[in-house]
Amino acid sequence: MTHIMWLTNLAPEIQEAILFLPRVESGPDSIKEIEVRRIARVMDWAVQRELWRSIQI
Repeated sequence: MTHIMWLTNLAPEIQEAILFLPRVESGPDSIKEIEVRRIARVMDWAVQRELWRSIQI
């Protein structure tokens, strides 16, 4: 439950981007849940946006 609650700290546009990620049909996910949790721990949305851009392919 704690992990889910941390995700509410994400900048709104990151939350939206996660909601609309394309379905992975095969192979590994391009964005790992642990990476998103690390971003969610940062309280500064500007820093979150930078971190989000760095993990996107």
